[in-house]
Parts: sequence; structure tokens; C-alpha cells
Amino acid sequence: MAAGEPSAVDRAKEVLAALGRRIITMGAGGSGSSMKIAINAIVHSLNQAVAEALVLAERAGIERTRAYEVFANSAVAAPFVLYRREAYERPGEVPVTFRLDLAAKDLRLALALANEVGADLPQARTNLAVLDDAVAAGFGQDDEAGVAQHLRVAVSGAGE
Repeated sequence: MAAGEPSAVDRAKEVLAALGRRIITMGAGGSGSSMKIAINAIVHSLNQAVAEALVLAERAGIERTRAYEVFANSAVAAPFVLYRREAYERPGEVPVTFRLDLAAKDLRLALALANEVGADLPQARTNLAVLDDAVAAGFGQDDEAGVAQHLRVAVSGAGE
């Protein structure tokens, strides 16, 4: 994504082409940042949905990796679901790629932008409340997929 004066974006295209395979011009300065905030709101919503569905499947007696195998081979098999698989299946065993506290920060940015432009983001508010609970419970430095661990603990009082 590139934003700013069209002449400036044109001058930067050669450099931008080295960073990504496609350049999408967003418009005025700040539009790229706004778009990134919007994307992050979707990613964090996907994360929350996967975490909740995985915990639901587990509580219904379905083994974690088997449940994820179904996710990975169903209508929800988006790239996010596929590349985050190990983090969900083996919490705490894989490197942190995005911390829960940073996800909460991103959702605060999305809600601030929504307030500024007059948009209502009820899902983002709900997701932020869950992330804030997870951070308060000590999961802030964990990978974002750790929200599933938080949900497991919040209901049962114990991990796995």
C-alpha cells in the first residue's frame, strides 16, 4: 500500500516494487495507515474466531489437532488459519510471531480511527475486551494464538 501525493508515490514505485509484488495506491497521506489498521482488525477478528472455535471443539471432546485438520480443510481454510496452525496446536512451543498485547494495541487503534471517522465496530470492541482480559490474566507476551489458552483457563481454571 502506498499513500501520498501521486507524484511522490510514482517516484517511490521502483523502491516499493522491491518490497512487494503489487503496489496499491491508497490516496491521500495517512490512507495506507488507515488501511493497515482495517486489515489488522480483520486479522484479530479471525484470530478470535479460530481460538473460540478451537476451544469449543475441544470442550465437545474433539482432539485439538483433529479439529484444526478440519479447519485447514474446510471453508475457513484462509491463509491466516493455515499459517497459524502450529501456534494453535502447540501453544507455548512455537516462537511468538505476534504478541497478544500488540493485538490489543491494534484494536485500540482501530476503535480510535472508527470513532474519528464515525464507524461502529462492535466486533472489534468485543475482541478487545477478550484480549484485555487475556493480557490482564498474564498472556500479554504470549503469541496472539494464546487467546485460546486464555479461554481454556478462563472457563476451567486450568490450562490444557
